[in-house]
Amino acid sequence: MAVSGCFPLPIVFCFLLREKGVLLYRRMTAPWNGTVTVPGGKKERGETAREACIREIEEETGYRLRSLRLRGIAHILSGEAEATGYYFSSRDFEGELRESCEGVPFWHPAEESLSLEGINPFYSLLAPKILDERAPLFEAKILSDEQGIRSYSFENA
Repeated sequence: MAVSGCFPLPIVFCFLLREKGVLLYRRMTAPWNGTVTVPGGKKERGETAREACIREIEEETGYRLRSLRLRGIAHILSGEAEATGYYFSSRDFEGELRESCEGVPFWHPAEESLSLEGINPFYSLLAPKILDERAPLFEAKILSDEQGIRSYSFENA
């Protein structure tokens, strides 16, 4: 069976947490250039979502994850494009924080992150469910366009 591309595009994001802080990432590349979110990126062929998250975190921040927890899955539709986002969190990591060519990571108080200038609309929508570590695993459907998020729904997985 020949596959001519990946549809939907699998993407991963990881919320690194410590005390009352969350590691945020000012993106320096498209899509969402200039916005603030958490580190993440595309899953590569042959990787599990967990392996992709571990790789992306190390590439973008220098941290090595020792463990992580799946917090939710989002099915994202934007025009003709479709992506499936896997959202993880971790408090168990090591290494030295560094920048990458894709963006600048920085620690910020979690409770203030939603009102941060330039915060990505997907972060604003999903972070409350992920930052509440007692919240159940979620599955979301998000419809968006160039202007931002148009509609969404959540279910506990």
